[in-house]
Amino acid sequence: MSDLVTCNIIDLFTNLERDKNGDLLWSWTFPYIYQEQKDFIEKKYILQETTDYIYGRWKTLWFYINLMECDSKAIKDVAQVGLIIWAKEFNPDKYRALSSLLCKTYIDSGDPTKVLQVYLNAFTKEIDSNENGSLLFKEYCSYGAYSNFKVKEMINTFGLEVILIYNALLLKRKLIVYHHNLPVLLEWIKSFPYLMTHRKFDEIFYPWIELTDEEIQELKSCSYYIAGCSDNSIFSRPELYDVLVNLPAKEITVAQHCKDRLPMTKVHKDIALFMEQLGKSDLSEEKIIKAISDKTQDIISRLKSLTTLLDDGNYKLSLSNLKQNEISSAMENFLIQLATSENIQITGD
Repeated sequence: MSDLVTCNIIDLFTNLERDKNGDLLWSWTFPYIYQEQKDFIEKKYILQETTDYIYGRWKTLWFYINLMECDSKAIKDVAQVGLIIWAKEFNPDKYRALSSLLCKTYIDSGDPTKVLQVYLNAFTKEIDSNENGSLLFKEYCSYGAYSNFKVKEMINTFGLEVILIYNALLLKRKLIVYHHNLPVLLEWIKSFPYLMTHRKFDEIFYPWIELTDEEIQELKSCSYYIAGCSDNSIFSRPELYDVLVNLPAKEITVAQHCKDRLPMTKVHKDIALFMEQLGKSDLSEEKIIKAISDKTQDIISRLKSLTTLLDDGNYKLSLSNLKQNEISSAMENFLIQLATSENIQITGD
């Protein structure tokens, strides 16, 4: 567990309670928490009253909250307990296991020192199965990284139209994923970045946003993003998205302002058919993600074959040379936008 906690958990661990009057009580913190973080979580908590596991992003940190009903003699007058872990690492399944164990430990004992003991044991890989039915973290860390993803289900849900999601991610567009049920949304959205495994997504991924001025402003600071939203008023905010994925309706909408910035070519038809076949296959999530990644690398390699390698190791795409190749205007448009997305220098000579 040292690779999960020591390196990636910021020095903060918080236990949040809601008493039976509906008030929030910050009952225990290790080692500290900033007021700004408290304010942010309380706003989130009030907006989404649910007993479940939820997670999201605050600035450069990820927060993981396990919410459980509390009917324990050890904790009087507390209706619900929320256990929050703050981390530098995005791994919702891993922290679901840890936060669940810690939350159950607190509910059963009512003693924060017992929670602290388990938390510190996580640093030294000494977590073991106990009466709470906890998972051995040594064993957990050896599980397949893609076992709880929904890439295959995404393909089978949207069919050939999944290419709209793929293209939006490939060309770095603003993608919003909607579901009215927050836990369902969070189960789905964690799979979306893995359609583009050759890119880091930490800085552009917002699994759970509320349409508050503060969070909208943070979105607008990004030139592109993947964001999840459970507020249906997002449908009336087309300025916030280029592509909107409506999970319950199984619909994908391309905003009018972005249609010419998401060109479709024969390459896209081939990829859509390829992904459809992957969805029908018996391949595991990991192998499907790898197959999509390989196909993406093939496209990027074809683009780079039309470029010049510079002395500094970067690539340059000449528009005049590109026009000398007998390709359609749609393909030319796509390659130029892909070059921009891959940080390839574009020149007119």
